[in-house]
Amino acid sequence: MAGYARQNGNTESKYSEYKSRGSVEGYSAGFYGTWYANEQDKTGSYVDAWALYNWFDNEVKGDQLATEKYKSRGVTTSIEAGYTFKLGERASDGVKYYLQPKGQLTWMNVRANDHTEHTSSGSSRVSFDGDGNIQSRLGIRAYANGHSDIDNGKDRKFQPFIEANWIHNTHNFGATMNGYSNSIDGTKNIGEVKVGLEGQLSRHLDLWGNVAQQMGDSGYSDTQAILGIKYRF
Repeated sequence: MAGYARQNGNTESKYSEYKSRGSVEGYSAGFYGTWYANEQDKTGSYVDAWALYNWFDNEVKGDQLATEKYKSRGVTTSIEAGYTFKLGERASDGVKYYLQPKGQLTWMNVRANDHTEHTSSGSSRVSFDGDGNIQSRLGIRAYANGHSDIDNGKDRKFQPFIEANWIHNTHNFGATMNGYSNSIDGTKNIGEVKVGLEGQLSRHLDLWGNVAQQMGDSGYSDTQAILGIKYRF
C-alpha cells in the first residue's frame, strides 16, 4: 500500500501571543495483511498488521522569523486484534448490526532532522522528541453493514460506525531548543470518540471518512477529520 498526506497547522503562545504556521507533506509505502476466523461475514476473531516507511517535508514560519524547512523519515508498524459480535439483522432490508471490541499496538519511529532556527538575536538548535513511541489503543466499535434497495445486486455497501477508545503513549511529543525542552501536555493518556462512514463503491474501490475528538489531561484537545480512498487491483 502507498499513501500521500498533507497537514497544515497554526499555533499561538498564550504568554507572548506569538504565532506560527506549519505544514507537513509527504508519502508512505508498505504492506498490510488481515486474518479473519470467519472470512464469509468477518465475525469472530481477527488480526490486522501493517508496516510503512514514511518520508515527509516539513515547514514552519514564526512571527518575524524566516521560514524553516526540514525533513523527517522513518518506519511505523502496527498490529491490531479484536472480536466481532453480530448483534442482529433487520428483516426489512437485511442491514446487520455488529459490536467489535479491539486492541492495537503501534510503533511510531519517524524521526525529524535537527535544524537551526535563525533570529535577529542569534540562532537556536532545534531537535524533536517522541520518535520510538509505542501507542496502545483499547476500544469498542458499533457499526451497521448494508445497502439500499437501489443497490440490490451490486457490490455497493456502506458501514456507518461509532467507536470509543482509550489511548496510551509511552513517549512525550515535543521539541528541544538549545537544551531546553518543551512537550505537549496531556498526551500520555487520551480518551477518543470517533464517528464515520466506510463505503465499498465497487469490487475494487473503497471510500471512507471519519471525524474524531480526543481529550486528555491539562486541557489537551484534538479534533481530526480524515477522508480516504483505496483501490484493490
